Amino acid sequence: MTNAVSSLFSSSEVASIVSQLQARIQAPITLEQTQIKADNAQISALGAVRGALSSLNGALSGLANPASLKSMSASTSASAVATASAKSSAASGSYALSNVKLARSQEIYSGSFGSAGAVVGAGSGALTFTFSSGTSAKIAIPSSADTVSGVAQAINTAQKGITASVVNTATGVRLVLQSTATGSSKAFSVAGSGAVAGLSYGSGAGTMTLGQAARNASFTLNGVPISETSNSGVTLVNGLTVKLQSSGSATISVKSSTANLSAALSTFANRLDNAVGVIAKQTAYVAASAAKKGSASSSAKSGPLLGDVQIQQLKQDLLSAVSSAASGGLTANALGFSISSSGKLSFSSATFATAYAANPTAADSFIKTLETKVSGIVTGAIGTSGASSAPPTGAVTTGSGFVGAAANDLKSSVTSLQSQIATQTTIGNQQIANLEQQFTSAINQTSGASTTLTYLSILMGSGSSHG
Repeated sequence: MTNAVSSLFSSSEVASIVSQLQARIQAPITLEQTQIKADNAQISALGAVRGALSSLNGALSGLANPASLKSMSASTSASAVATASAKSSAASGSYALSNVKLARSQEIYSGSFGSAGAVVGAGSGALTFTFSSGTSAKIAIPSSADTVSGVAQAINTAQKGITASVVNTATGVRLVLQSTATGSSKAFSVAGSGAVAGLSYGSGAGTMTLGQAARNASFTLNGVPISETSNSGVTLVNGLTVKLQSSGSATISVKSSTANLSAALSTFANRLDNAVGVIAKQTAYVAASAAKKGSASSSAKSGPLLGDVQIQQLKQDLLSAVSSAASGGLTANALGFSISSSGKLSFSSATFATAYAANPTAADSFIKTLETKVSGIVTGAIGTSGASSAPPTGAVTTGSGFVGAAANDLKSSVTSLQSQIATQTTIGNQQIANLEQQFTSAINQTSGASTTLTYLSILMGSGSSHG
């Protein structure tokens, strides 16, 4: 009897009962955790779709006004003579540059010295430069700089519109002075005093020699004589700038350029194709494959958004917006867009350039139509907030549009499930604790009963022996 009572609550039986209760409590929690995992995968997938659409929307913003993307380009018949650049304000045309002569800076040089360290004159002194423009500059030469190299350094440090260099020759070194800017107004004379009295040019007792005279650039533009102080930054007409490279003649041609507009359309095509690819990936289904020689079998795989009809339709809507767009007698194919049988969008800049040159007005009209159609689809999907820049992959921001709305619904579902799990876990833990407490109490009571029965058995046995 004692063994029968004690065996009612063996430790293995108690553990089994508690384990069964834990399994019943965990079962719904496991299902909810699986649902949370699926919901989070969908939220991440929706974030990837929204990011791709936001990037596409950024490309669309530049197509709203095609005319603003058009530019002017300049080309030259002889780049060795002159190069050119044109702003959008430049007018189309051809400009003939003839008899180009480059602007020069003045250059003078001293007599020969034995070395760069040779003394020009003992002590300190000063050099006074007078320019043809009427301005002048005085540069002090300290006694510590009375050598050829010292004078050159003092002049360069002063930065008064003159640069100095020490040039090696077969008979020694010469001090060479040059105006920092070109043009006849930068011609100069120099008068030395003190230790550098021997350095002068332009006076009757000049000791330095003219190596190159300052002069303006000169040429004729379509027969009109032009004089410029510089060889670069020469504005021929409004918006057209030329850099003179050497003497000679060249023809500058200015015409409208579609390079910027073509680049914008290429970016648009790439981003729309990327958006379509992202949607395809997130809604894809890949069937299981049997094992082949050299490779293992694979199980079926599906994208997180497989079965989401609205997202799947979005892919088709984007491609249809391009393929069905038409305006001014032009279609997407005529302007360089093509869609492969697999749904890949591509763009040919060469085809576009030809079509645009033939009918720019119709092309602009088509681009506006295309932008309007695609913008409407994108706005319906993600709204307008933050559309000009793409959020990080996987991120979903609050805003209008069915993509954001779907993500927000899923987030609410995850929050609700997490709350349910927390509540179920708390209740389940309490149930297990109560059950364990009841078993402990029962075992204690059973143990007491077992002890009493044993004692009674002993007493009863003792009484029998006395009889």
